[in-house]
Amino acid sequence: MKPGHNPQLECLNLSKSYDGKPVLEDTRFDLGEGQLLCLLGPNGAGKSTLFGCLVGLLQPDAGSVRVFGKTIQEISIAERQGMGYVPQEFSGFSWMKVGELLDYFAAFYAPQRRTWPELEEWAALDRKKRVKELSGGQRQRLSIVLAMRHKPQILLLDEPVSGLDPVSRRDFLGILHRYSRERRASVLLSSHIVTDLEEISDAVLILEHGRGLGPWTRAHWQGGLCRLRRRDGGVLEESALPPELRVLERRPGVFLLGCGNEHYPDLGREFFVEPVRNLEDLYLTFASGASAQS
Repeated sequence: MKPGHNPQLECLNLSKSYDGKPVLEDTRFDLGEGQLLCLLGPNGAGKSTLFGCLVGLLQPDAGSVRVFGKTIQEISIAERQGMGYVPQEFSGFSWMKVGELLDYFAAFYAPQRRTWPELEEWAALDRKKRVKELSGGQRQRLSIVLAMRHKPQILLLDEPVSGLDPVSRRDFLGILHRYSRERRASVLLSSHIVTDLEEISDAVLILEHGRGLGPWTRAHWQGGLCRLRRRDGGVLEESALPPELRVLERRPGVFLLGCGNEHYPDLGREFFVEPVRNLEDLYLTFASGASAQS
């Protein structure tokens, strides 16, 4: 089933600073019903701060978050149970056995929402082990099970696959993708593994210095965008370009253009246009600026 765009979560012009240093700047996007939106950005771009604001753990300096049509502060306990969150790092409960922790969390939900056999089989956790005895990958799988076993309608996953081996990562992303499609769950997922995101995402939001760029859809990175550069690697001046060029994003050494069925004018030897071929290509346009090479 294709994702719709009935927003389940809305991020409305969020800004957040620490000690006067902006971490998020006027970030805005929404997450539609059944949509799997992926979040990309370098370390320090503000991704974890954004997740903290979205789940209500952090208070933004400006802007707001709406979930199921209400502000994050207004939602009821029942509505909050419709959310699941995997933090970047799992901590706490080290003295408890895995089974005790799973049962403790399950007790907060109705009986029909306390198990997810496919997910629990994937996690393959020893219920008798104490949390402090788990490896990093096992802790990550435990965090995922705790966030998802109650089958939430909104999933916020901050680098959930970073500690997983390749097979576990592939299998989990398959479970996640099927769940989003079958249950029309809305998913925001961050990762540095661009090839994984390209396979499952409907759209991508790129965080650059706290500013949200996009979202860019699959159509964008599969032939819908082009990059314009100067052949000498110099700074682009928009005033020197033909007015019919549709510039979507601007960087000192590269402009991002829409390139559906348009025919660009002859730009001469000074400039050249190249297509964005995949998601990594699109990300590197922003991450590396003019140094990003095709």
